[in-house]
Amino acid sequence: MKRANVQRKTAVRCGDCQSIFTAEIGDDGAVFLIGMGDRCGCGGTEFRSFA
Repeated sequence: MKRANVQRKTAVRCGDCQSIFTAEIGDDGAVFLIGMGDRCGCGGTEFRSFA
């Protein structure tokens, strides 16, 4: 996955398993989990910012 320009870092929660990660949010809104890429260990790809 090519990462977009990073606008900010935030905490996100996986929509499937509710795990919490530190993530970078790209200028296009794409979420990139720091150290994990674009997918949770459970396979989830939908994340919600809560910080």
